[in-house]
Parts: sequence; C-alpha cells; structure tokens
Amino acid sequence: MNSAKIHQIILSVLSNEATDAERHALEAWLEESEANRKEYRRIKQLYLISTSSPQSIEVDVDNAWKRVHQQTIIKKRRSILKAWVGYAAMFIVLSSIGWQYYQERITVKETMPVDISAYEEPTLLLDNGEKIALNSKSFSMQQKDVLIKNKAANSLTYQSGNIDEEKLVQNNHLIIPKGKTYQLVLSDGTCIRLNSETELVYPTHFTGDKREVTLSGEGYFEVAKNAQKPFIVKTNGVDVQVLGTSFNVSCYRTDKTVCTTLIEGSVSILPHNGTPRLITPSEQCVYNKEDEKMTVNEVDTELFTSWINGEYIFKDIPLEEIMNKLQRWYDFSVTYQDESLKNRHFSFVIDRTIGIDRLLEIINYTSDVKLERIGNSINIKRQRRAE
Repeated sequence: MNSAKIHQIILSVLSNEATDAERHALEAWLEESEANRKEYRRIKQLYLISTSSPQSIEVDVDNAWKRVHQQTIIKKRRSILKAWVGYAAMFIVLSSIGWQYYQERITVKETMPVDISAYEEPTLLLDNGEKIALNSKSFSMQQKDVLIKNKAANSLTYQSGNIDEEKLVQNNHLIIPKGKTYQLVLSDGTCIRLNSETELVYPTHFTGDKREVTLSGEGYFEVAKNAQKPFIVKTNGVDVQVLGTSFNVSCYRTDKTVCTTLIEGSVSILPHNGTPRLITPSEQCVYNKEDEKMTVNEVDTELFTSWINGEYIFKDIPLEEIMNKLQRWYDFSVTYQDESLKNRHFSFVIDRTIGIDRLLEIINYTSDVKLERIGNSINIKRQRRAE
C-alpha cells in the first residue's frame, strides 16, 4: 500500500469517519512491521496536537487546523492526493506551534495491538510503556491526578482527585489472558467485569462531554449514571451508547458478530455504517460484521451473563459454539472427525473451576459424541456404544 493511501486511511480512522474496510486495512498494515506502527503513532500524535483544546494553546491553532481539516478529512474521498497534502499541512501547523511546547503537554500514548497469548496474568499497560502484572499482590500507585489501587481479589480501582480538565487524557490498556477474569472500577464509578482473552482501553479519568472506552473481547458493564456524559463502548463494528445501565458486550476479533445483551436500562447501538438501534431490557442486538446488518431478539439474559458468576450455562447450543467458548478458558485445540458433529446441540451448566477432563467426562456421558483429549488437543468423534 502506498504512503498516500495509508495516510488517507489513518486520517479517516482518527477522525472516526473510516469504513470497516479501511479499519481492517489499517489493522493489517500495523501488523506488518514495527516501522508501520511507529509511523502510525507519530501521525496520531500530530493529530492529537492539532485537535487539542484551543483554550490551552498560546497560539492560534484553531484556524490552522480548520484549513488542514478541509484539505484532509472533508475532501479525503475526493482525492488521495489532497489527503496527502493535508497530511503534510499537519507538519506545517506543528512547526508553527513549536514541537517542544507540545511535547511537554502530550500525555496520551497510543495503545497498539498486543498478542494476548503472550500473557499469563492480567496485565496493566501504562501510557509510558510500563507493564504491571496484576497477580495476587495488592498495591496502589499515583498516575497524575488519579490513584490506582489493585486488590488481591482480581479488582482494579481508579479514584480521581482534583482533575485538570485542560490536560490531555492518559489511556491505560488492561489485558485479560486465557483462563482469567477481572473486575475494573473506573474513575466515574462504572464497574466492568472482563472475561478471558479480552482487552480494554480506557482513560484514567473522563473529561469532556462523553465517556469512551474501547473493548475487544467480552465485558459486563454496570455504568454509573451521568445524564450529561453518555458512556460509549467502542467495538469493531458498532458503538454501544448508554447513560447508566447494565449490559453485556461480546466482540471478540475472531467472531463474525458483536452481541450486546441488555439487563436493565436502555442502550443505543450505533453501527459504524448504518442506522442506530435502541434496545430494551432482555433484548439482544446482534451485529453481523460481514453484511453489516443488525437483528434484535428477546433472550434469556442469564445465558449470556452467567460467566460473571463463575458459570457456563449452555441451552441447546451447537457443539462448535460451545467449544469455541471453552477454548477461551481452557488451553486446547479441536479437531472434528465428522463436520456434522459441530452442529450437535447440548444443554448443561458447569462451574468454571471444573477441570477440563471432568468437563469432557460430562459431555461424553450425556451423549453419543466422544471428546478425547491427547495433550492440548481434543479430538471429537462419534462414540460407539456397547451392543
């Protein structure tokens, strides 16, 4: 991909005007090399500088950015060349402002994609690049105007002091690996339960007229009410917007859908391309990433939130879907002797602390399907019954 094209896509993503195809293209480009990721960080840093509050700037950036905006974001779909000219203009704006002045003010560090499989414990990534393993040890630390406390019982809490609204926000990145769950309390009092193989990017404190976090994986949210600041969960496909409510969002990168299940209150599902949809308690909105369509159905919410109580509840669920969910908790790969076995349906309730061997025994005992484990591999085949 040439430089002009990728810079056009980056500006589209940063301005929240990108299509899903552009977002996927950027993700693929970022995974190609560290040089690409470094270039992206540099461009985003420039973008943040150019769009920072004019009240905290001693020079006239507002008019300069308007000129850049007209040459880049507004006209980006008309001409790749003009988008590149706009990108170059950002450097001109930056030079006129003074790099050193802004370098001292920048507190946001871009969070890049990570390999969750490389982590064995829930881990907090700070904006300065520091990695903190959240194991059984309790600790507290000060990050600017926010006190961060880690409790031994898998819980991280942010407590805000006197916040300087003019400071750019620091983002933290919480990683929950396979087989783990974690609880997070944000600075506004919102409580979030995070399932295994999940990432959450969030600010240490909220400023402005909205509260935004970015989720990849699965999370159960109990949002603190604030009518003046809607709470927005950004995912790959849709944004979930609320004022104060309880809901579950499942948006793993490998899944074809984003599922939002509402427990109480109301939420608005905003697809990146399409019309917003409001759902009410006991409804689930399923957004298909491939055809960009949404469906809403009434569901038994317990089936989709039981994980926060340490249980798995499966009710007439295809075996393939069951195994996909269990793989996020246990470490194994799956092979099927017969593809038709993937569609066999099962219903059972298990405790998430149960060992994998015991779990396989339960499934084997209650069906004619044989799940045989050899090391970290599970072979699924038809079970021969004694005559």
